[in-house]
Amino acid sequence: MGMCGCCTVVVNGKAVTACLYLAAFADGTEVTTIEHLTSGNLDAVQEAFIECGASQCGFCTPGFVR
Repeated sequence: MGMCGCCTVVVNGKAVTACLYLAAFADGTEVTTIEHLTSGNLDAVQEAFIECGASQCGFCTPGFVR
């Protein structure tokens, strides 16, 4: 756990792996996720996943979409 980096979030300006970061530690902090960095529009790779009916298990797919 914590080695792939797919769940990385920024907590008070520091990158941490969410899978190893207790929710209680995030209380009262500023947490930024990858979704915050988007324009609100889907990327071409994300569109292709939808068009092809590709599944996202949460293991390696986030690395493709990133």
